[in-house]
Amino acid sequence: MLLTHKMSLGKYHKFKNICFRDIIIFLQVIIYVFIIFVLDYNFANAQSGILTLDKAIEAALEKQPLNKQKSLIANKTALRIDYLKKQQLPQINWTAQATLQSENIDLEFPIPNVDPISLPLYKANTDIDASYLFYDGGLNKTLRENERLKADMFKFNIETRLFKIKSKVVDLYFSILTLEKQKEILDSSLSILKLKSEKLKTAIDNGVALKSDMDKIELEKIKLKKDIATVQNNIKTLKLLLTDITGIDIENKKLINKDIMLYDKNWSSRPEYKFFASNIKVLEQGKQIIVAKNKPKVILFARAGIGYPNPFNFFNDNIAPYAIGGIRFVWNFLDWKKSSIEKQKLDIEKSIIDNKIEVFDENMKIETNRIFSQIKGLEDNLHFDKEIILKQNRIIQIIENQYKNGTATINDLLVELTKKRISEINAVINKMRIDNLKYKLKIFLGK
Repeated sequence: MLLTHKMSLGKYHKFKNICFRDIIIFLQVIIYVFIIFVLDYNFANAQSGILTLDKAIEAALEKQPLNKQKSLIANKTALRIDYLKKQQLPQINWTAQATLQSENIDLEFPIPNVDPISLPLYKANTDIDASYLFYDGGLNKTLRENERLKADMFKFNIETRLFKIKSKVVDLYFSILTLEKQKEILDSSLSILKLKSEKLKTAIDNGVALKSDMDKIELEKIKLKKDIATVQNNIKTLKLLLTDITGIDIENKKLINKDIMLYDKNWSSRPEYKFFASNIKVLEQGKQIIVAKNKPKVILFARAGIGYPNPFNFFNDNIAPYAIGGIRFVWNFLDWKKSSIEKQKLDIEKSIIDNKIEVFDENMKIETNRIFSQIKGLEDNLHFDKEIILKQNRIIQIIENQYKNGTATINDLLVELTKKRISEINAVINKMRIDNLKYKLKIFLGK
């Protein structure tokens, strides 16, 4: 009995331990899921508050009114192609005509039992005239293909014009980043002066510093506050311009600067090349149109109606039906070399486009080399800026010690702090100009 009780008690404790462990595991899963949800939520909110340069460019391109022309061109091309297809269908016309004339044919035959022919002075007839271009030498198909190529050409022309918008967005974006960095430097300088003014106040209270030194620091703080206000106004103005171009309210958006690789000197992806290529295709298609126009044409036709008198029978001066049908062959086999002249004109236009491509290549080469040279020069300047800042930090430490010992004035310290601030701003400007040029180079090369 006692043994049975102990076994039951052991099973109870084992069951209790298992249940407790399951509850712990369940709670851990819930906490893990909650943490992931919170992190994802925070990450999504952080991402929504960031405006990357790529997103700004994409938004600016979508907002451009010029984009509307793409759909208009597509609609126009579809209508034109549909119109050309309709031209291949049989053409049916219903015509009616009535005339009254002063005299008409009046014949008498000196033959017994043969009635004279006397046509009435008025005539009336109505008929249905049908024709079908059975063979057009492939002209209609060539014209439809030409419309598609022209549509592509117009679209590539729009892409080329939109391409220029990208540089404007890049300049605005990096101008804002540069000013924000400048503001950070100015804020930092102001904070440093505030700390120094607090220390100086203590020194003045202890009688080891002059009150005029405090006035000089306060004057420098006012100048910094003025510079900060100016930078803030410039940032606000540029953000309004960027908002206007992109359609995105960036007042509370954070702009970020990512490291950009330096691309090779390859600009074959530029939209202008697609535009030039589409132009050449249109010209080549123009030659096919000329060839198709000079090919023989075969036309089927039919005409049926009712008239008074019968237009096909002089001897029938009553209201009568009539009909005619047949086939017509048309071939302009001698055009006095007009087709050859038109082809020569197209060849000249193609040569002009080839020349434009050569000029564009040369300009791209010159501009790309100029940008690479600018980037190299700015990188050298940035390297020197960093060295100058390091040296100025050491000089400031020396001047501060000298000021404490009474061998330097507050003016000496403020001058060195101003020099350092200018060097830091120059370094930021050079760094942003480098990144700006790298990104503009990426766009310039059509990447």
